[in-house]
Amino acid sequence: MTILVTGARGMIGSVLVKELLSRGHRVIGVGRSGEETAQGDYRFVRADLADRERLYEIVESEQVDRIIHLAALAHRDDLEDLTWERYKRDNVDSAKNVFACASERPMLFISTIDVYGFYRGGHPVNTLTPVAPVSDYGKSKALAERECQLLHHYDIFRLCPVYTPENTRDIQKRYYLKYPALAYQVGRGTAFEVLSVERAVKAMADWCTREPENAIHIIKDPELLWTPDTIKTERKAGRAKLVLHVPAWCVDVGSRVLEAALGENEKTYLINKLAHPLRTE
Repeated sequence: MTILVTGARGMIGSVLVKELLSRGHRVIGVGRSGEETAQGDYRFVRADLADRERLYEIVESEQVDRIIHLAALAHRDDLEDLTWERYKRDNVDSAKNVFACASERPMLFISTIDVYGFYRGGHPVNTLTPVAPVSDYGKSKALAERECQLLHHYDIFRLCPVYTPENTRDIQKRYYLKYPALAYQVGRGTAFEVLSVERAVKAMADWCTREPENAIHIIKDPELLWTPDTIKTERKAGRAKLVLHVPAWCVDVGSRVLEAALGENEKTYLINKLAHPLRTE
């Protein structure tokens, strides 16, 4: 098949393109920047997803069979313009353009577990759990999901935090107060749900072999990431020279106090994720 992949040069998209090509598909990669290239069964086309006419032209001229919409504005430390207007433009309005160009073609939309918002512990969430996003990123993805559900042939993948061998340190740095010397451990340790890029890409490539289910799927590793193991690895590498051990009850109480004082916002949301890591079915 001919599969169009938005965000083809991103962390996940670049791996996905290779996997689809290895399975014998023809791939049309779309991105906002970079030189246009064509080699074998792969063609990269530069296009702004805000330009619906340009997208429609690509989809029709390349005779695209399926679309995987990966491109999105996520958490970026290198950008100053991270207003809600920017998130809405890049993650909602652009997604609507991609969905419109899909028409009756099968569509796979890549979303995030951030759409669930605050988690209080207890029963794991599932695809029927109402979403209540807190961050602008989560809110924009939730809105885009609703637009995708207007299509006739779609699936939505909610991904847990994705890591690669190259960016594993980004996951590990979450347990630092001051990188790379001062780390912390809550209670006996914390277990987080994460997702390897290989498992994420396999799920997307496998989707191309079946009919859409018009459903939402949560994609995650079967194993949890256990922070004591992570810290042990860091210490062997000469980092995390000092590890603070924080009682779990302190984090739980602190989370509740801050939320009562400041309300639900992105900062209290981050602390809540530490006190009550999301659990999905």
